[in-house]
Amino acid sequence: MDILVLDEWLPSVHNSGKSIRTFQLLAPLAKRHRITYLAHCDSGNQEENIRKMEHAGFDVIVVPCPAIYNSVPKIILGTIPSLLHPLPISVRRHFSHNYSEKLRQLVREKHFDLVHIEWTHYAVYNFCINNLPQFICTHNVEYLSWKRVAKISRNPFKILLGIHEALKLYRFEKKYYRKADYLSVVSDNDAQRLRNEFGLHDFCVIPNGVAIAPYDEIENTPKSNHLVYCGSMDALVNQDAVEWFIRDIFPLILKRKQNVILTVIGRQPPERFLKLQTDQIRFTGSVADVRQLLKEGCLEIVPLRIAGGSRLKILEAFAAKVPVLSTTVGAEGLNIKNETNIVLADTPVTFANRCVELLDDSEKRAKLVQAGRQLVEEQYDWSRISPLVENAWKKTIDLFNAKR
Repeated sequence: MDILVLDEWLPSVHNSGKSIRTFQLLAPLAKRHRITYLAHCDSGNQEENIRKMEHAGFDVIVVPCPAIYNSVPKIILGTIPSLLHPLPISVRRHFSHNYSEKLRQLVREKHFDLVHIEWTHYAVYNFCINNLPQFICTHNVEYLSWKRVAKISRNPFKILLGIHEALKLYRFEKKYYRKADYLSVVSDNDAQRLRNEFGLHDFCVIPNGVAIAPYDEIENTPKSNHLVYCGSMDALVNQDAVEWFIRDIFPLILKRKQNVILTVIGRQPPERFLKLQTDQIRFTGSVADVRQLLKEGCLEIVPLRIAGGSRLKILEAFAAKVPVLSTTVGAEGLNIKNETNIVLADTPVTFANRCVELLDDSEKRAKLVQAGRQLVEEQYDWSRISPLVENAWKKTIDLFNAKR
């Protein structure tokens, strides 16, 4: 098949869970199909990123990114007028006339069997591709994260913004999910929401996964009382998780166990987080390879409160043989079992208590590691998941042809 993929950035830069998922799903298929990848320019090593994609078998086309992408003041100043616009703020920020013009040119000059939209926000370009089969590969039910922002925020502006953005995203998703011929979601939880809240039935579940073998190349060297958190720190969901942990949970842990250390592994931590660094709190920023730092952890914490979809960070910890303590929201969408392959806690007090208990119980941690590793080997290896995308493409084309 001849596939056109629409995405935000090139996924050859493995600096987020989204990019890891995208590359692991699509790279094996690029060896059997012709995949043209349209994305905005990567910041930094653009030529190297393009080379990696082409080496994997993709035809790569990049366009300049919108100026707002790289300007924090413009993002802030753009929020107020965006409130009056019918599109959600997060969708407007990713819209580019350069992108739509290049997309129109590609559709006009080449024959594609299908357009694969690798993120819900890029469904906004539907007006450029009306006559082609469309498949949306979702990573979350997007409105849900903003709904949770409004629920847990203490800031009145954030509460209003969360409600406003959640409503717009709900309308956006409802509209564009129905325009697509077929969809995928990452979990049974999200599938239930599409059925119950959007009235949809033409979709499949393509779960997140993990490349297991690379984690066996590095030996585990856990440091006593060492907590790790993995997540891109330019993402709101990870900022909220880390801020909540440091503010409300970590002090409770230190009252009972003074020598605990937290390492936050992830790109672009904001300045306000860097100011929180002490001898016991460390932010690494971007790292070329998270495996060694992850394997130094005695326990991975996942105190997420506002995310949707399912968590690559938990699957990576399972593959790396690192035990996990998470909130229920942090682990939703995965086929986990509390107290067997993971431990769940949802309030600051219970999270802190369970953290101290696990740090003091090496036998419990070992059992979690064994069960977590078994789970990813049996259900979440990318090699088992990637073929589901190819099946979804075929289904998309069948449904498109049935409408004609």
